Amino acid sequence: MANLKELRLRIATIKNTRKITAAMSQIASARLRRAQNALMAARPYGERMHEVMQSLVAGIDPAERKAAHPLLEERPVGRVLIIALTADRGLCGGFNSNINRTTARLLEAERKAGRKAVLMAVGRKAQAYFKHYGEDMSGRIHPAPEDKTVVELGKAIASSAMELFTTKDESRRVDRVVLLYNHFVSVLTQEPRELQLLPLSPGEGKGPSREPTFEPDRGSILEHLVPVAVESLIQQAMFNSVAAEIAARRVAMDSATDNASGLIADLTLEYNRERQAAITTELMEIIGGAEALKG
Repeated sequence: MANLKELRLRIATIKNTRKITAAMSQIASARLRRAQNALMAARPYGERMHEVMQSLVAGIDPAERKAAHPLLEERPVGRVLIIALTADRGLCGGFNSNINRTTARLLEAERKAGRKAVLMAVGRKAQAYFKHYGEDMSGRIHPAPEDKTVVELGKAIASSAMELFTTKDESRRVDRVVLLYNHFVSVLTQEPRELQLLPLSPGEGKGPSREPTFEPDRGSILEHLVPVAVESLIQQAMFNSVAAEIAARRVAMDSATDNASGLIADLTLEYNRERQAAITTELMEIIGGAEALKG
């Protein structure tokens, strides 16, 4: 009978867990629609900003980009800033671990190539992971983005990255800034991606077919738009990361709920078999005792 009691307790515990995972899945489903809407609303602005920057930068000779704007300067890379964008919480499948592993591989590759790599951790999961491995992140940590904090957090991270890129202090200055984040492809698919933030480049696409006309002039526009473009890149990545995190959590909780249901079914079947066996044993004992009394 002790075994039956143990099975009953296990079934009750798993049923309670299933209620929690099902509720978390429903919450994630409600949040996912808002996150997708925010991502879709922000995407046209980001794409148009990228097109404008391509038009502005494509017409500048690479040797003159430093003079055009400090954030466009391409110089020999001796020090790299890697920004890892994760979540503050777990229970979202491989969302955090994928970025942490990708970041660790990139850190190792940069150091093997003879460059110094420093880390900025966004989200408690990246902070905890790399603190365990002894990475120095002093002054370079930020909370994970949420729907309402993407804009301000993006500005803060962009400000820190731009300051490290343009500082005159050679012991702190970085020559390249890279962002690693989860790109939202669909509810079932989130891809870890690497995005170079600085130096800001025109990309691999073709430049404009003819020289655009700028008002008041290219230099004045660059002075204002280049920092805004860096902020926009980070914010776009954050909108993707927020949607990807919620989607990953919904899928993980759906899977956990299904697994709990399967386990409950298996344990219930085992419980019924044990109970049937116990009843049969008791009946046989009663019948045996009755036959013994007759004899």
